[in-house]
Amino acid sequence: MMGVTFKTGMEVMEMEGRLQGLTIADVAQEVGCSVATASRVLSASNYPVSTDMRERILKAASSLGYADNLKQRMLVNSQNPYLGIIVPTFQNRSYLHSVSGVEQAAKGEGYTAFVLNSQRDPELERQQISSLINKKIGILMLMSVDDSPAALHHYLDMGGSACVLESNFPDHPDVLNAKVDRFEAGRIATEYLLSQGHKAIAFVSSPLKHYQTRRLTLDGCRFAIEKHALPFSFENIFTVNEEMDSETGLYEFEVGAAIAEKVFKHARQYTGVVCLNDMIALGVVSGLKAAGAQVPQNISVIGIDDISASQMPAPRLTTVNTHLKALAQRAAQRVIQISDDSGSIVHSPLTMRPELEIGETVRRIG
Repeated sequence: MMGVTFKTGMEVMEMEGRLQGLTIADVAQEVGCSVATASRVLSASNYPVSTDMRERILKAASSLGYADNLKQRMLVNSQNPYLGIIVPTFQNRSYLHSVSGVEQAAKGEGYTAFVLNSQRDPELERQQISSLINKKIGILMLMSVDDSPAALHHYLDMGGSACVLESNFPDHPDVLNAKVDRFEAGRIATEYLLSQGHKAIAFVSSPLKHYQTRRLTLDGCRFAIEKHALPFSFENIFTVNEEMDSETGLYEFEVGAAIAEKVFKHARQYTGVVCLNDMIALGVVSGLKAAGAQVPQNISVIGIDDISASQMPAPRLTTVNTHLKALAQRAAQRVIQISDDSGSIVHSPLTMRPELEIGETVRRIG
């Protein structure tokens, strides 16, 4: 919860008097927009409102005290045993592992979890956060695709407790941060290939531009390569231009399969491939086989996340276990207990160190 601010009795009476008469019209007047526009933002309407206007309305609502008004309504239902989980897509198995951990923790604490899919759409994510406020669901577990933290800050202003498992924006002191150490995961994966004699290493990913976690993974790979006094080139990064849910439900797998042949037949003659996650790695293995390559005899492949599917194919995938389920479970337990105790979020982040899981898709060379 937010930190406690003490007020005198007279200050409380004056504030309550202002809040009783405060309406959306007051917020609209402060911003200089229509009442309808302010209402759309504050009531989670699906009607489109620009990001700039949305943030101005949320800021005005907070500064006027409209947020405090709604907060009182949410806190009346502070014992509401529900929490919301927002994920970017159901097609990434790693998110489903995190959801499983949250649901297990919620069940153990007597809570029910609502899982929402933002479909990789920041605007839909904002609407879903507003919807949780309107439903007086006071706990949010968030894997965000938004570049702006405004919707999350608004949720906090409404009296909610939140945990961020993934985001593109800076950490907030009143939010429990429980993010996978993607830099370390990328470093471990690359370091293992290097330790096995691989020097020509490719990095395969879905689009990097909108996701901080993917860039952090790449940073870890680059760190390991340069630590060994090897040159790092962006020409060794293979990705696709667009990100979307696939009709087959296997977007990341399809990314890996589509890129595999380009890696195998590249003039650089790569001997090892680091993949952003296990689903991409499984796609790369499949695509390499289709291109006539044997894994790991011709080329080695390593994934990240250690999802259950990585144990199914032959050869068994070598990967980096990021403990997704356990991390999400611990995070959910902590934020539920904090919310139940009406305490403050612990400032120190919650994390677990990634660990190498040796399978059968990497061989030693040289």
